[in-house]
Amino acid sequence: MSGVVIGALMALSLVQRTDTTLALNGATGLEIDNAGGRITVTTWNRPEVRVRAEHSSRIHITVRRRRSGVIELEAETRRGNSFASIVDYELTVPASLDLAFEGWSTDVTVEGADGEVTIETFQGDITIVGGRGTITAETVSGKIRIEDAEGVIEASSVAESIHISGSSGEIYVETVGGNIVLEDVSATVVEVGTVGGRISFSGSIADGGEYFFGSHGGTITITVPEGTDAEVSFATIHGSISSNFSGVPDFERGQRNTFTIGSGGAIIEAETFGGRIVFRRGGSESRQDLVR
Repeated sequence: MSGVVIGALMALSLVQRTDTTLALNGATGLEIDNAGGRITVTTWNRPEVRVRAEHSSRIHITVRRRRSGVIELEAETRRGNSFASIVDYELTVPASLDLAFEGWSTDVTVEGADGEVTIETFQGDITIVGGRGTITAETVSGKIRIEDAEGVIEASSVAESIHISGSSGEIYVETVGGNIVLEDVSATVVEVGTVGGRISFSGSIADGGEYFFGSHGGTITITVPEGTDAEVSFATIHGSISSNFSGVPDFERGQRNTFTIGSGGAIIEAETFGGRIVFRRGGSESRQDLVR
């Protein structure tokens, strides 16, 4: 299906600004592939998508409507290509709309979304506030921050940190060189892994939940509430293990250490080759152990 071209304002200016509003007409998703720039999303209760964009005078924004119910926005030149296009998008969308964004060097911020959110960038920071269902954030060189999300949350970065707070559901996080912070979460499943960074977890432990933390060389700090019921298994080859829970046996380096707190129920596992494992009750935080 051929695309509809949105006419840009101020045609004689070196910088053009597009400002238009699109009726949903049954659409359930929005997709953008942006080579560079920013994508900023807020929500409203209208069945419309407002598109405001700032870009080169060479660029126009093309709208395509797929039969699958997805609206696709793409920056193109008059000759039909989209190379080297830098566009700053400001979008206002219905909260229920599913969002899928890709970018090369693009910062993305999404606030108030209740639909599924998928963001992939090569370079650029990703911030997601809200989101229900499936929330996916992937970047090679950029920080990721996710707040107040629910559902299946997946986040990965190569070189930068990942911070998830106030979220629930299932959380899967991995990074090569960055730190990982899970703060005030209430997930039933957590799988976290980093090669060179540190891990900090604080939140509730669900009965029957599964929680795994793995690091090659960084410290793993796990903070859980008083009264948590879990089967715990910790292992480190060259590092150390410490805990302020009462009744916990002495830890041995180079072997798997297992014990039970409360009546069991959940499973908490942590493994590191050269780093420390710190396991503590909520309210006993030490500033030097917090990862920011």
